[in-house]
Amino acid sequence: MALAAAACALLPLSAAAQDKTAERAARRAQLQMQGLQQQVQDAQAAQARADADKADAEKKLAAQAQEIPRAQAVARQSATALKASEAARAELQARLAQLEKQAAEQKRSDDAALAAKVAELAQVTRARDAQQAQLQARFDNEVAQVDLCTDKNRRLVELSAELLDRYRKKGFAEIASAHDPLLGIGQVEMFNLVQDYRDRAEAQRLTPTPPGQKPLP
Repeated sequence: MALAAAACALLPLSAAAQDKTAERAARRAQLQMQGLQQQVQDAQAAQARADADKADAEKKLAAQAQEIPRAQAVARQSATALKASEAARAELQARLAQLEKQAAEQKRSDDAALAAKVAELAQVTRARDAQQAQLQARFDNEVAQVDLCTDKNRRLVELSAELLDRYRKKGFAEIASAHDPLLGIGQVEMFNLVQDYRDRAEAQRLTPTPPGQKPLP
């Protein structure tokens, strides 16, 4: 009877313990379920992000695929422009070389023409100087001739004045003896006198001298 009473006393305790155990198990199960649900949600979110990233990548790939023909066209245009630029550059270089050659040839021609002009000018200058020297010599000679002529004219004037003065001072005896037909002394003296004056007048004759030579007095 005592054992039965003890057993009856233990029964409520066992039921309560079992309820607590079941409650803890249910709690653990609920927590596990919540963890699984969260993992599922995280997986679903990750899958959504992956799907979005995939769609975005596919869109970018599609856009890039569309850009490839345009890029290829731009590349072809750039290559064509580069070839045209290189051709234009080569043409400009050839033109520049041609212009430099023409400039060098023109410079040589100008230098030769300038040298010829300088030589011609030097020749003309020498000829002018020679002509000027010749004209100066002729001028100096003519000046000397004029001076000599003036001096000789002066001497002739003096000789004429002397002859006239002597004629004015001539005495009666000298005039009479000059007309004496017997002695003829006056005629000889007169002839000698005339010859003397003729020689003196002839000495004053102006003889032209070539240019460069000093006139004789």
